[in-house]
Amino acid sequence: MFIKRLFSLACFTVSLLWLAVSVVCLLNLPQAKAYLIDIFSAPLLTGAIICLGLLILLKQRLSALINLVAVMGLGFSLWGQMFPYQPKPDLTAQPVRLIFANLWIKNQTPEKLIAWIESENPDVVALVEVGPLAETNLIVPLKTRLPYVTHHHQTTLLSRFPISATDSKHIGYSTATATIDAPSGPLHLAVVHLTRPWPFTAPDAQPEQVRLLAQDFNAGSSERTVLVGDFNTTPSAAALSAFSQQTGFNPAGSRSGTWPAALPAPLRLGIDNVFAATGLSLKDRRTGPYYGSDHRPVRVDIYPAE
Repeated sequence: MFIKRLFSLACFTVSLLWLAVSVVCLLNLPQAKAYLIDIFSAPLLTGAIICLGLLILLKQRLSALINLVAVMGLGFSLWGQMFPYQPKPDLTAQPVRLIFANLWIKNQTPEKLIAWIESENPDVVALVEVGPLAETNLIVPLKTRLPYVTHHHQTTLLSRFPISATDSKHIGYSTATATIDAPSGPLHLAVVHLTRPWPFTAPDAQPEQVRLLAQDFNAGSSERTVLVGDFNTTPSAAALSAFSQQTGFNPAGSRSGTWPAALPAPLRLGIDNVFAATGLSLKDRRTGPYYGSDHRPVRVDIYPAE
């Protein structure tokens, strides 16, 4: 009897821990430790669902009920990331299909990405962490399909349409910008690469970069601007959630994470993202295959908003 009560107490404690985690994610706290928990909302939700199933099988009714509340809280905290608001797209216009990939500078097989890129037939490909091997084995073959190319430091942009007004910035955070002369009108594209969160960097390093990003791409920016890149944080976490509220940029729905690439989808974090200003609408975001990088690529179609 004692062992049974001790086991029930252990189950009850675990369910309370899951409930505490869900509350932290719902509150969207900007503090470093809470913020790090929030970034991991997707794999935490997977763990909470598994724990709920075990508690039901073990007939721990009270613990299972508490764990169910935790699952609902984690799901609600991720709702805005998985099903964000998007303006109604103008489906009569020709969309721009965009692919983004963090190649990982140490990737020995970047050319494995070519088959997927060719099958998706994008109009624009944006790449970060481009090393010499990727230059030779990936970018050169892609130029036959995407002849307009611009390169800034470790960021490369390839396009089916002419590129103009290119620029780059490496003060505060890394970004490369360009204007794509798309058939539906000029598309202003910014390729972003932010630093990692605490404890990999100082607690204020990533939030400060997001603040600078919001300052540079505020509500006064062009309505036809798209931000794409490795943000090293998720749209549901405090920094990017605040960024969306401050700037009006809406993220593409991220229902499948991109990092770490080798893990199954429910355990990956959605840190590679696409944001669009109010004049554009993002549709059909998909995550690509594993090809040797620690990030999976993403694909999205960009429409003018009605």
